[in-house]
Amino acid sequence: MLIELYLGTLTRYYSEQWQNGHTRNGHPSPFSGPRNANRVNDPVELQGIISGWLEDASLKLKEHLPEPLSWREGMQEDWEVANLGFDGFGGAMLLAAYSVTGYQPRPPSFSKDWGKDPAMELLRQDKNRNPVWELMNCSLWMPCTFQFGIGMKDPAGQPIRAGSIELLWSALLTLNEGNWNASPDEILSWNAIELKDGDDFDKQARFGFSVFYRMCRLARERRLPLKLHF
Repeated sequence: MLIELYLGTLTRYYSEQWQNGHTRNGHPSPFSGPRNANRVNDPVELQGIISGWLEDASLKLKEHLPEPLSWREGMQEDWEVANLGFDGFGGAMLLAAYSVTGYQPRPPSFSKDWGKDPAMELLRQDKNRNPVWELMNCSLWMPCTFQFGIGMKDPAGQPIRAGSIELLWSALLTLNEGNWNASPDEILSWNAIELKDGDDFDKQARFGFSVFYRMCRLARERRLPLKLHF
């Protein structure tokens, strides 16, 4: 299953003018499945749509924002895509789930049915909003600051949970400190891990965490959105 992190402007993302696993396999679009015949993918028109979406979102979230949502849009900014894959994404999410719940023991190996894992079940039953989980369990992270994951609609009108790049970075630092206390160079070296069936839980978690860490660091440096793509 293709699961990726896209870093770049939302104008480029929705214009479909970027490359990923789908396009490298010969697909005409980075998006899978049937496409809406009425979709907008003209960059000029999209930039206006994104600008209006930012203004509308800023107004709706004004109680939670120190300043309006704003970053560079258009087609001039660099973009990048990192492949998490189903196993890497699941490893990162299970790492967060076990870290915030304290559930023991951790599984010796990664399960592809991780959505039914006991730590995940505990989170679903928990009425409190753990800040680390709130930030990991989003599909769009924006270069701004608010204190938790927020339910909203994306520029295409689809319901999502959105978070802050800065607070995602803080959540990642917290996860590293509580699990490995690894140096930045060591964390980035985990990007080279090649996952295969039967890998242990920690190997899956280190790879998924490393992809999030590298892309979030770049998003902070470039002050651009980070989007989960699948």
